[in-house]
Amino acid sequence: MRLDNKASIGLTQGAEVIVIEDDTSLRFMLCQTLKRYGFATIDFAAPADFFAWFELTRPKKACLLLDMRLPEMSGLEVQAILEARGLVLPIVFMSGNSHISEAITGMKHGAVDFLLKPFDETLLVQAIERSLSRLDKNTPRNPYRLTPRESVVLEHISQGMRSEQIARTLELSVRTIKMHRSNILHKTGANTMTEAVLRVRSAVSAAVT
Repeated sequence: MRLDNKASIGLTQGAEVIVIEDDTSLRFMLCQTLKRYGFATIDFAAPADFFAWFELTRPKKACLLLDMRLPEMSGLEVQAILEARGLVLPIVFMSGNSHISEAITGMKHGAVDFLLKPFDETLLVQAIERSLSRLDKNTPRNPYRLTPRESVVLEHISQGMRSEQIARTLELSVRTIKMHRSNILHKTGANTMTEAVLRVRSAVSAAVT
């Protein structure tokens, strides 16, 4: 059964991760990893392009994954400009060779986390989740404690996709998708996936009314 896709489901609803990284291959890899966990991404190689976009769009629910070393300016300088302009955006810094003093400075000015390259994708996702949790307290919550991966699987199910299609889309095995389906049913107490979708949507709607 295909349900109307009127709202995203779960923790990542409406969330966007902005990636600023001048290394093209690494930037692509970061975006692909985050997308597999259900996060929407937009990426920039240079801070100037990011600022031009940000001033026009002003996303309501977003965090910034920011490289500490960039050609035009440092990550700390990007953070300082945001602060000077009164722009609130949770930041996760990443770097391969920054001094501890730079990390401390970034954290003192409100950064959520500092990741030292190379880092595990689990640490990345956890840092992004902490960043998004700092945003508007009125954003829809996740009462059933679905993981980001379970949330995106449920979103695909709500669009009428079968396990095989979801597996191809997320580059996972069908067995893994079925495991996520089982976990979703268990956490929501639903008997069918359609019921699980309806329960989560109802809970999300209740959280914002």
